[in-house]
Formats: sequence, C-alpha cells, structure tokens
Amino acid sequence: MKNETYLSIVSAGVCIPIGTEIYSATAAIRSGLDHFRETHFRDTLNHPIIGSLLYDCQIWGPARLIALLNKVIDDSLANITINKENIVICLLLPEEERPGIYPQWLSMVTNTILPRFHKSSIALYRGKAGIGEALPFLQQILSEQSTNVALLVGCDSYFNAETIRYCTNTNRLLHSENSNGFIPGEGAASVVFTLTNNSKECVTILGFDTQLESAHILQTKLPLRVKGLSNAIEQACRHSDLLLHDTQFYISDANGETFYFKEIALAITRTLKEKVEHYPHYLIAKSVGETGAASSVIMLAILSEWMKHPEGPGNTGLIISSADGGERTAIILQYQEVK
Repeated sequence: MKNETYLSIVSAGVCIPIGTEIYSATAAIRSGLDHFRETHFRDTLNHPIIGSLLYDCQIWGPARLIALLNKVIDDSLANITINKENIVICLLLPEEERPGIYPQWLSMVTNTILPRFHKSSIALYRGKAGIGEALPFLQQILSEQSTNVALLVGCDSYFNAETIRYCTNTNRLLHSENSNGFIPGEGAASVVFTLTNNSKECVTILGFDTQLESAHILQTKLPLRVKGLSNAIEQACRHSDLLLHDTQFYISDANGETFYFKEIALAITRTLKEKVEHYPHYLIAKSVGETGAASSVIMLAILSEWMKHPEGPGNTGLIISSADGGERTAIILQYQEVK
C-alpha cells in the first residue's frame, strides 16, 4: 500500500432478511444461510414466487424504504460523534424508470433523508449503476475537506406487484416456468467513509473503476466480449498498484441469471495473468437475492466486518458490480492489520 490516503470504512450497518445488524448478517453470510421463502406473489401458473423478504416489516411503499434507511444510518453512525449536518451522504436508490418505482416515491425518500445531512449530499436514482458515480463523488468530497466523514447508503426492494409482474413477463424472475432468473430481495446498507492511510486498522478501498459494457443483458444483438468489465478490473488493479492474482477472492452481485456468470467468468479469465491455486467467487445474492441499488453497499458493509475475521475470505479482494444497463464497476479492497 502506497503512502497515500484512501477511502476507508470505519463503520457499517445493514438490514437484510438474514440479519438486521452487521454482526448477525455477516455471521449468516459466512455460514451460507439464506431466508428464502414463498411470498404472496404468484407466477403465471399461480405458484408462489420465492423471495427474500423482511417479513417483520409491515410498512409498504416509500415508508418501507425510509424505515430501512433510518435503521442502517443510525446503526452505522452509532459511534460517530460528528453532527449529521457535517456529514455528506450519498444515497443509492432504484432506477426511476423501473416499473413499480414512482418518481414521487423517490422524491419522498430523498426529501426525508437528505435534509438532515450536509448540503452537498446527493441521491442517485440509478440502481446498481449508482456505485460507479458514488465512489468518485465521495472521494472528491473528502479530498476537498468539505467534511471529514461521508456516508454511502443503498436501499432497494423488488416487492412491488408491478415490479414482480414486469420481471416475470420479461423472464428475469426465477419461478416455476423460468429456471434462469433471480430471486427478488430487499434490504439496505450503510458504510461510513473517511480518508486514511495504512496506519489504521480498517478495510480500505485501494482502487476502483467503472466502464460501460455495450453487450449487456438488455440487448440481444451484440456478442458477449466482456471488454467493459475486463477494463474496469484492470484499471482498478492499476489504481491500487496490485495485480489481480494479488487478491485472494472476489465477490459479485451476480443474481442467478447465467448471463452474469458467463460474463464474470470470462472477465476473470482474461484479467488473471497468473494461475492461482484457489480463487473463490462469493455471491451476495446467494444469501439475500437480488437487492438492486443496495447490493454494492451490502457487499462493502459485510466485507468491512468479514475481512477482519480470522477465518475471513482474505486480506485483499475484488468486488464486481454489474448493472443491467451495462455499467460495470470493479473495486479493490484491502484489510491491513496494524500490529
């Protein structure tokens, strides 16, 4: 690690179906647990759709997202003494154009959360693609010393009748007539960033990059060449002064659709210049389903705790986030224990 400052995670909070706080959720994911159950939604054959739902939360609509956001924000800031008005927050929410997501809902969520924080705070309605804009924004804000602490928060839910219907009709959802689909999920996560060097014991982002993949899942004409994801991984490694074989694992938000597994496998094969004996691929969706805008923040939050564990995945790893529209983000994380 160079003698520079990096985005470092100092605390985190999560609220997902397998754990409503960071320690229980991390333990459940480490154990390979899930909370998949039959929901009240039905597929085309009237069979119940399997989902990963926060069953104890009986609030719906924008109020549900607001409740989840407040929970993870409060958890992640529990030990932070800085006033909220001095903390910049970047809020990742579902895409405006997603069926079942209404602009007035997103405005309601944003207007409830952002006014409590620094005036430079922003909300991105881009789903999974939001992480590609959020990290440069937070790094710039902290570098300019507008604030000493920044907050990245993601929240999403696929449990909306119109969203479920759309995903079913487009063969994106896993159900009795489609085995090549994802399990709908929901959740929220929050990570607190500060700029540090390698003198502090925390999980640090050494490098990141976002590229656009023209051959994405929403089009059928272009062949899968994984140029965007491969370039994003190579650039993230270059920024971190590491090669991909210096990492011990990779984790992605691949949701169960074979397209993403093919793409990730090809990109790893192309960018892994030296053979490694063991290079595991962890899947956040294996435990929580498809969590959209929250997925990248959930991975960051879980790894900020998991990588510190004696039986963790490794000290250095790669995060891959892939949006349906072609945005591909690669993040190199490192945990360095200070002795």
